[in-house]
Amino acid sequence: MVNIDDLKKSHDIRGLIRLLDHGNSDIQWHAADALGNMGEPACDPLLRLLDFPKVNVRLGAIDALGEIKSPRSVDNLIRKLKDDTDDEVRWAASIALGQIGDPRAIPALEEALKDDDRYVRYGAIKSLEMLNWTPSDETSRAYALIALQDWPAVRKLRSAAVRPLIDINKDPNPVTRTKIVELLGETGGPDAKKACERALLDRDPGVRWKAVFACKRCGVDTDRIPVILADRPRTIPSAFGAAVLNLFFFGSGYSYIGKWWGILVFLCYVGVIIIIQLNWDVLFPYMYTYPFTAVFAVQTYYMVKRMPDM
Repeated sequence: MVNIDDLKKSHDIRGLIRLLDHGNSDIQWHAADALGNMGEPACDPLLRLLDFPKVNVRLGAIDALGEIKSPRSVDNLIRKLKDDTDDEVRWAASIALGQIGDPRAIPALEEALKDDDRYVRYGAIKSLEMLNWTPSDETSRAYALIALQDWPAVRKLRSAAVRPLIDINKDPNPVTRTKIVELLGETGGPDAKKACERALLDRDPGVRWKAVFACKRCGVDTDRIPVILADRPRTIPSAFGAAVLNLFFFGSGYSYIGKWWGILVFLCYVGVIIIIQLNWDVLFPYMYTYPFTAVFAVQTYYMVKRMPDM
């Protein structure tokens, strides 16, 4: 039985560090909290964990370092904020830097306002606020407001927000990209126009749909919009793949294209196969169903072809 209080009372830093890799997330969190209360003696062992392969261990170490608030942690946490490949680790590093309160972190946090991940950006702006940071110009203010997702305030900045919006339009969240495209359409200008045209090729159909209207507001020729859309990523399932699945595993093709009742059809099909084998002692009962499933394979192929792909 793990007793974190006993480890904490005995100042067993190594024992608590081992618990950062425990299978129970609550134990991990309590161990990190206990390490944070250890103060400076835990700082060096925790700093050595910042490059540990497992994300949960790095997160626990960063959380504890944020509680310790040692200035010696700042450079290493800045490195994590800049270079770690995991979004959650970068987010934790941004928060920890704000907790420590060292102004050396300000340039790195300003740069983190341009991070691909919205949580990292939000952590960065919150930490900058803790450090009493103020934007140096309208462009910096735009990055800050985007990080806060204060879209009405971003809209008021007009042209000053265009470049920051374009930079952040690589966010993996389609909801964020949709809002950015909408704002770019309202703002207009040559850069916004080009960005809206690129958004027509977005991998998300909702973003592409919003980009169609944004392009019209930006002055993109109506004749150009369908030409650009023709090169968009295809988001509908493969018609050939669905047909093959229904030919050999009748019903699974419908499941593949998102029909909830596909699994019911497949179970009925398997039942028929079993009945044929039990009653007629057929070695390959599937062969007897192919003329039947072939009809539905063709039907499935054309069903997918008629599915909208915007």
